[in-house]
Amino acid sequence: MASLQDLVFDAIASGDAAKAEALCRAQRDAIAAAFPGWCKVPDELRGDPDALRRYAGCLIGTARLFEERLGDGSLIEQLRGGAGDENPLAAWQRELAIAREEMTALRYDEAAARVSRLFDATRELVGSGVDQLRPITLGFLGECAFQRGDAAGALAPLEQALELCDAAGNNEGVMAYLGNLYEVHRYLGHGAEAADYAEQLAVGFEQLGRAADAARYRMKAALARAGEPRNRVNVVLDDGRQLELEQIEEVTGRLRFVLERDRISLRTATELIRRGGEAGTAGRLDEALALFRAAAAADPHDPQPRYEEGITLLAMRRYAEAASAYAATEALAPGWFHCRADLWLARELAAGRVDHATFEALRELEDGRAEPAAKLALADDAIAAAPGVAALHYHRGRALEQLGRGDDAFAAFGAGLACDPEPDIRTRLLVQLAMLLEGNQRAALLEEARTLGGNLVAAAIARLTA
Repeated sequence: MASLQDLVFDAIASGDAAKAEALCRAQRDAIAAAFPGWCKVPDELRGDPDALRRYAGCLIGTARLFEERLGDGSLIEQLRGGAGDENPLAAWQRELAIAREEMTALRYDEAAARVSRLFDATRELVGSGVDQLRPITLGFLGECAFQRGDAAGALAPLEQALELCDAAGNNEGVMAYLGNLYEVHRYLGHGAEAADYAEQLAVGFEQLGRAADAARYRMKAALARAGEPRNRVNVVLDDGRQLELEQIEEVTGRLRFVLERDRISLRTATELIRRGGEAGTAGRLDEALALFRAAAAADPHDPQPRYEEGITLLAMRRYAEAASAYAATEALAPGWFHCRADLWLARELAAGRVDHATFEALRELEDGRAEPAAKLALADDAIAAAPGVAALHYHRGRALEQLGRGDDAFAAFGAGLACDPEPDIRTRLLVQLAMLLEGNQRAALLEEARTLGGNLVAAAIARLTA
């Protein structure tokens, strides 16, 4: 039978607020009585950062629920040291738990200040518990620095955390901090250093018997050492493995294509992009634009906020600004999604050669959820008004394909090519036409699509199907 602690923590972790509140109300006195014991983190979790984070999150979530829903702040005071527990390790664990909550809420300045004070206050402590908590503390310092945009400042604490884990024989910690240092050096553009850490990770995975992960990190090391592209296409297999195109020997089963940058995205930027997307969907375009620009400031290497900024500016009819946003996207990550086609469209709109109604039709054809017959009708109407826009013919062909009208689709794709499209749309048209042909004609179209320098996913499809 599950313990009360397990039941409460599972309810908190599930995200079902009503279920968690009902349980805490029903077991209020028992939880309050047991909570001081829960505040002492089990020894077996202290060497496992992921398990420690989950435990801390559930502990804090329980205390927050009592404070916010039950009007009882005594549990949160225990976490803050109000229970009179002077055990320095228990206090250290509580402070780390609170710092993790602050980091989860993207309050990295607060978390960094808290963890810095904690690190200074515990410098003189020694013992096995200290050996477990100090590298975690250093890891928090590194994570805060990195997520605040100070990647260079993250290196020293992460390197110290790695050294301490290595000295203590904490292999899980060693692997975690090797991975962190690999990503930080990637972010800084330090190819050789990132490659060194990737190779150490490959060795570690080999020792763990994880051959696929070892091979993946050897490939990452080779890419980093050679100069990792700012943007490229990777392939995700049915079993979830992500491989470089060069690692695919033959196509079997279904594949999914994903774009892979030379840097990971910072969490603050990702959250601001999410909020911006919600605002844009709700029609609050000024708010969305401000959030996307804030995201770009939080992570100036991330192309996604500039891409989303471009889409928003097009919807606001601010075409020249949109073109600048798409040009910035292309500079950060060449070929990011459809930025090349969107840049062409923004410039055409700014020059008055394409009207806003055509933009709205293209947006609906690209992202709308209408049935193929409705999309075909929309494409026909848009082409009647703007017959020279190749993308309209591309979407018309796709709708015809979905309706089982292969010959008509072939003609539509050919009409798109006759419009002399920009490279992104041309690549997609070439691949669609090739799929309807055989022999030398098919091979020639796929070769052109592969080498044109247009749409990256279409070029990857051409490469794998040639």
